[in-house]
Amino acid sequence: MSELSRRQQARDDRRDNQRVFVFSVTVAILVMLGALIYFYAVDKRGEGPSRETAPPPAAQVQGGAQTAPTTAPTAPQQQK
Repeated sequence: MSELSRRQQARDDRRDNQRVFVFSVTVAILVMLGALIYFYAVDKRGEGPSRETAPPPAAQVQGGAQTAPTTAPTAPQQQK
């Protein structure tokens, strides 16, 4: 191998190594951003009210109407 071809090969190797390095850094950044977006979405999904503290669906007032709860009629008392 001549001196000229060795220098050319070394220059090409450095350029290839630089391209691989840039590609690797880009992939690493994209993976990190994807992980952050994923964890943010999971965190946002869990921010709703928990099922333990929320009233059951039948007890929730629909349409904003404020009415008193209905009670069952009382049975007439028996006389002794």
